[in-house]
Amino acid sequence: MNTNEKIQESLELKEKALGLLAGAIAKLMLRFKLQRGKFHHLLDEKLVQEAKKQDTDANIVTLAIRTGIDRRYIKKYLDSEMPRARPDKLVTILEDVRWTAQRYYNSKTIPTRGPFRTFQSICEQRAPSTLTYTAILEELIKNGNLKDLGNNKLELLKLRNTTVKDDIKYSQISANQINRTVDTIVFNASTDLLEDKLVQQTIFSTQINPTNFDELHKDIKLITKEYRSRMADLMISYEENVNVGTYPEYGFSFLEYKFLEHKTKFSKYKTEE
Repeated sequence: MNTNEKIQESLELKEKALGLLAGAIAKLMLRFKLQRGKFHHLLDEKLVQEAKKQDTDANIVTLAIRTGIDRRYIKKYLDSEMPRARPDKLVTILEDVRWTAQRYYNSKTIPTRGPFRTFQSICEQRAPSTLTYTAILEELIKNGNLKDLGNNKLELLKLRNTTVKDDIKYSQISANQINRTVDTIVFNASTDLLEDKLVQQTIFSTQINPTNFDELHKDIKLITKEYRSRMADLMISYEENVNVGTYPEYGFSFLEYKFLEHKTKFSKYKTEE
């Protein structure tokens, strides 16, 4: 393999890794209704702050080069002065619907179609030309924001999506779990000696019939319950009688997973480190 082929292969692997990462984030954002605009700005902010953390002597120009972010925004990100994200288009449309309904119709209802002071006219003004008002209406009805009353009338039910309390809690748990996993991966990638690396191991197989997944799941839970108890006892044996938060967090994690998408390339029982 020549140098150009190696470079091309390296670029393809990096692109694949980015795709997997983006896919994971997309699943979380859709599941927990997280705003894309805010995430975009937070990502840039964290990139700058993490780059500065890794090299405290790095100046604004250096940070701009390393992160690919316009140097005009570097200081703002360092100071956590995040630029204001553009409002979500659906939220903007709903705000206009509420204002129009109250201002011109003295109610929570608004005409669906028509050139002026209607849902259609609001969408044509606020949304990109590639999105039809009917497609937007379908999504807002599905989300429970609007109700079609018939006779060319819509009723505003709520401005924003209601997030279930358990969803908020689980989104926090998921974010913490991902953050811990990433910290372990980054630490191990930066550590040369094998004995100093943290435990990072995955056992998987692509030769188990999905009809047996439920039974396997029960067996795994029984085994991990035993190990979890032993590991917890081990952690407690190392604890000191100090206030919670005195020392950095140290822990372990069990994560059972399955890919529902069928893979065409099969491999035997494997262990990843």
